[in-house]
Amino acid sequence: GKFVDMVIRDPFLYNLLFQSQASLNGTSCCTRYLVLKDETNHTVDDPQKIANPVCSASQRATKSVGIATPTYYANLV
Repeated sequence: GKFVDMVIRDPFLYNLLFQSQASLNGTSCCTRYLVLKDETNHTVDDPQKIANPVCSASQRATKSVGIATPTYYANLV
């Protein structure tokens, strides 16, 4: 997936953009993640290591989903 954490971001918030799924040319859409509180003091590289496996863990899809799997399942309930 594509991960943007430096160029397109709010200078006052810890946010990042991630596109986990493959898409047709011109139809892709990124998901914006906003860290509200970081009690574990993650480095900037830690979300990159976590995001792709979490987006690929869905049991309802054979490919990566656009948002993190726990969020995807919570939205279904």
